[in-house]
Amino acid sequence: MSALLLASATPVIAQTADAVRRYDVAAGPLDRALTAFAQQSGQQILYPDALAAGRASPGVSGVYTAEAALAAALRGSGLSYRRTRPNVFVLYDPSTRAEADLDPETVTLDEVVVTGSLIRGVADGPSPVVTVSRDQIDRDGHATVAQALAALPQNFGGTANEGALQNGADRSATNGSFASGVNLRGLGSDATLVLVNGRRMGGTGAMGDFADVSTIPTSAIERIDVLLDGASALYGADAVGGVVNIILRDDYEGAETRVRVGQTADGASKEYQLGQTFGRRWSSGSLMGTYEYYDRGALPVSERRLAGDADLRWRGGSDRRLNYSSPGNIVVFDPVSGGYVSAYAIPAGQDGTDLDPGDFLAGRTNLSNQRLGLNVLPQQTRHSLFAALRQDLGDRMVLSADARYGRRDYETTSAPFASLLTVNRGNPYFVSPTGAASHTIAYSFENDLPNPVISGEAESFGASIGAKVDLFADWRLDAYVAYASETGENRTTGTVNSTFLREALGAVADNPATPFSAARDGHFNPFGGGGGSPAAVLAFISSGRNATLSEMTVTSANLQVDGTLLSLPGGPIKLAAGLSFREETFWRRIDNFTSSVTPTTGVPTESSRKVSAVFGELRIPLFGADNRRPGFERLELSVAARFEDYEDIGQTTSPKIGVLWDPVPDLTLRANYGASYRAPALRELNDAPRASPTFLPRGVQQILSIIQYGGNPDLESEQADTWTLGGEYRPSSIAGLRLGVNWFRTDFDNRIGQPTFENILTALTDPALSPFIRVVAPLTNADDRAAVQAILDLPTTNLASAYPATSYGAIVDARYVNTARVQVEGVDVSAGYAFDLGPNAFDLNLAFSYLSRFDSQATPNSTVVSLRDRPNYPVGLRGRSSMGWTRGDWGVSSSINYVDGYRDLAGARIGSWVTADVQVRYAPQAGPLAGSTVALTVQNAFDRDPPFYNAPEGIGYDAANTNVIGRFVSLQLTRAW
Repeated sequence: MSALLLASATPVIAQTADAVRRYDVAAGPLDRALTAFAQQSGQQILYPDALAAGRASPGVSGVYTAEAALAAALRGSGLSYRRTRPNVFVLYDPSTRAEADLDPETVTLDEVVVTGSLIRGVADGPSPVVTVSRDQIDRDGHATVAQALAALPQNFGGTANEGALQNGADRSATNGSFASGVNLRGLGSDATLVLVNGRRMGGTGAMGDFADVSTIPTSAIERIDVLLDGASALYGADAVGGVVNIILRDDYEGAETRVRVGQTADGASKEYQLGQTFGRRWSSGSLMGTYEYYDRGALPVSERRLAGDADLRWRGGSDRRLNYSSPGNIVVFDPVSGGYVSAYAIPAGQDGTDLDPGDFLAGRTNLSNQRLGLNVLPQQTRHSLFAALRQDLGDRMVLSADARYGRRDYETTSAPFASLLTVNRGNPYFVSPTGAASHTIAYSFENDLPNPVISGEAESFGASIGAKVDLFADWRLDAYVAYASETGENRTTGTVNSTFLREALGAVADNPATPFSAARDGHFNPFGGGGGSPAAVLAFISSGRNATLSEMTVTSANLQVDGTLLSLPGGPIKLAAGLSFREETFWRRIDNFTSSVTPTTGVPTESSRKVSAVFGELRIPLFGADNRRPGFERLELSVAARFEDYEDIGQTTSPKIGVLWDPVPDLTLRANYGASYRAPALRELNDAPRASPTFLPRGVQQILSIIQYGGNPDLESEQADTWTLGGEYRPSSIAGLRLGVNWFRTDFDNRIGQPTFENILTALTDPALSPFIRVVAPLTNADDRAAVQAILDLPTTNLASAYPATSYGAIVDARYVNTARVQVEGVDVSAGYAFDLGPNAFDLNLAFSYLSRFDSQATPNSTVVSLRDRPNYPVGLRGRSSMGWTRGDWGVSSSINYVDGYRDLAGARIGSWVTADVQVRYAPQAGPLAGSTVALTVQNAFDRDPPFYNAPEGIGYDAANTNVIGRFVSLQLTRAW
């Protein structure tokens, strides 16, 4: 027996439309027809030689999906098929139920290693996998890998999302470089392991704890496998929430050019993309290279009022503007509320040079829009390169090597700088409405200085070299070494240096160590509406800046063998086992010039660790083609385990067990259980102590609070148990129909987190968080004043001099601890139907993810709180439906995206969000334009705004679950040469 096997060029997505293309398969012997079909479709077809012998095919001519074309090729042959993976079909005879025998002596499955298993020749597994094909990315109009993954209902956009960071949704606040990660089930971007061709990426973000997929060239994508299950036993302890394996093309003949332009319908943001691929095959190997350029302009909040106007009363919400304004307010400390309240408003319409004590407005408050000048999305430019080489050495060895490089440059703006200013009679503009010698003014520099600029670069590099050696029988050795790194620099320029500001205010005497001279340059005037201070003063105080430099590396080596141990009546017992070693390093330095006379170069934080592992996976077929019986067409047991030894925290063992059961040929049922133990990230253990000020709500007041961050060397591993149960039904009587369901549950214990930071808006009011909160009154309590001052004196405290110690009302401990317990449970449902009506090919698809539970217990003594259907957390229901039509050279596809409604913390309704996408394609199959595809895509075709959310930050939508991009139109041209 043998099997026909071709590398899959365009695997299909399990929960959206199959690729549609033209087939020309001549009528004749079935084995020849199947060979032609496999070559044209890029699918893997498994069948015994005897099964096709003596049978004929009527041939296929026309435009079909792969599944519809195969059904047409088999018409009248007496055979049927079973799709075991998105790109694998197994043929069988329904009259005898004889399927392809996967005996290793007779069937060669050289390169089939699917995500979710370490064993070659496994067509499917007990864990649910969604496959996003290259073709589907194009049909959905996505420009980047991040956009394609964001469209999955199972992916949550609340963390590691460039659109969430400055729009109130990213609770982790670790994504200062505006990277794009993956957060399956909302369990955290650090709980989803991202691989490229099965190799680890370096970590990014302030914690180095998630992978940035935005630097991967879309032009090089073959497919993306998303494993929706804990897989620590297979891939390592950090694969708790799931695995995303990005498979890049490594075998291409010819050249391909891709050009894409797009913009929002109102022209507020534009993007450009250019990709070029070259490939060459020879008898014993191949070489391929890809370059891609991508540029997207910033999307200003001035073009999206929901994101740019903190006075939300125009939508029936609250006025969320701050009393740090221009003109400012004279404020006094209110011991009842624990914050500063306005006593007098500085009058508008004057420049602060001719004020009288009676001009101040007692009991009035000026307000300013803290969202002024921000961007919804930053400006991003990316250059990406990928190269792959494969070379056979004789009949038993294959060498492979690949390398990728990406550089991403970004720029955006920070919020207008605001501060509490202590002004006394040393300032020539000083006037007191009460005759006092000094006052505290809540002031915004929005009319004096441009918003500070945030910019930076992120570089991603990865390389590997490996060898596959056939040993004996069907045993194979697979070994590789790999290196990956992520380096970045994040800068903020044009911010206020608080030491210089005090000097310019006249609050302290001229410092000869600075270039400022009050006699020559003048003073800063805080008593007008801005713009009334000398240019030299403004240049002096706005010379503040800071920079964060970081590098994360992963060096790994892996050795694995797999093959058949022995044969049972149900089939061969297969084993994969191996050893792996990796070394992780993290380096970070913070340079600061926001509160000192001279720039301060920070002390680098450096840490590293080595991890060794032993792993294995066993596949045991209890029932198969040779011993099937009613109710047991197939029954397979999968067992895996991984032992890891961390040099810094100890050892972990992660087991996994799964079952595959086909009670009838058209139905596959699967069940799975796994345990995971994620070790603390290097930064979670070793991060240097630091702090920064912020305003937190308490009642109607905004309380100035100092937030402490830092690592915790006493952290323990977090633990998770995952269960999945589901199945897939593909009735042979209705070709092209697919129904799937998957129940999932994850229990997280001892979870590493920052309880206060993850619930920052309720940090000062939630009793469960009281162990991490110290309410202080430094104006009247010497101990409180000393505690605040000690934090401000730390060299790593940001904006330490922006506010006096007496102005703080709370100290918030947001350092990492083992506290949280999280339980997530729900159901994924998918359905698809591909069929033909004459010359018309149709594809109907539906996929949704329903969360029945997302419960969290912030501390062991706190109550369990449901985070499901809360702003900035996963909603209960997300879904996507699509329909595709193809006729000849033309095709149209459309999709509907749905986000369910929910309520905010005050009980107000946040409506559901429904958007529609549509694409029109022209792909001539003959003539001078053959090999070209032109696609016009309109996303959010009806320009639907997100539902209103009265967010405390003054943002009118939930950026974790929706966006304000609006209608986006793109045109893409692809040409194969």
